[in-house]
Amino acid sequence: MAQAQAQLQALKAQAPPTALLDRIRWELSIEAAAYAYRDAARQEELRVYEVASYAGVESSVMPVLPASVARPFQNAVAALHSLYALAGIDQYYLVNVHFVHPYGDAAPVDSLRAFYAEAQKRYGVDVSYLASINYIESNFGRVNGPSSANAMGPMQFLPGTWAAYGQGGNIMDPHDSILAAARYLVHWGAPGNMRQAIFHYNLDYDYVDAVEFFARAYRADPSWLDRMYYWNTTG
Repeated sequence: MAQAQAQLQALKAQAPPTALLDRIRWELSIEAAAYAYRDAARQEELRVYEVASYAGVESSVMPVLPASVARPFQNAVAALHSLYALAGIDQYYLVNVHFVHPYGDAAPVDSLRAFYAEAQKRYGVDVSYLASINYIESNFGRVNGPSSANAMGPMQFLPGTWAAYGQGGNIMDPHDSILAAARYLVHWGAPGNMRQAIFHYNLDYDYVDAVEFFARAYRADPSWLDRMYYWNTTG
């Protein structure tokens, strides 16, 4: 990922070539570097799931990870364990990654980052919690429902709850739904009592733990948002 990102930044820093063939080569190089980053993020997801599958693997791997990687990696593993508990799964090795969602089905990650930042500025809810909920609820807007409970949109609102907090916006719009989620969390105690607020988003403390662990990973290393943006995706 680091190599692909460095190459991508270097290419984008260049002035676009004026000759047609050179410009085509330059654009193809940019897309190749972008794909390499997406592919590396997916490979990392596989490694995270492998560590989450077996306690023996986790105890062997975590001590040898670089310090800059260890904390967010461990938080991501803990978040997966919380999601498994939420789903009633106690044999973690049975969980497999499925790369099924076209990555382009979500709003661009830079747009989502801006929406989280706007919500934090307006309502005080840290961007990491909004990103975490956005990932857990809909894979950043790629699975918009309706769910079995009839929840819809990137932040999975029930129609009645949306009527109360959507302020006339579009439930399927990531910007509108992220701001509505922040308003909902504030109603239930955010930012002062995030656990209480998150609990009212989904009445299960395993869900609360999953949100908090992913949020910690984002805070420990903001690039985890960019990386997890490509989890479970194809293309």
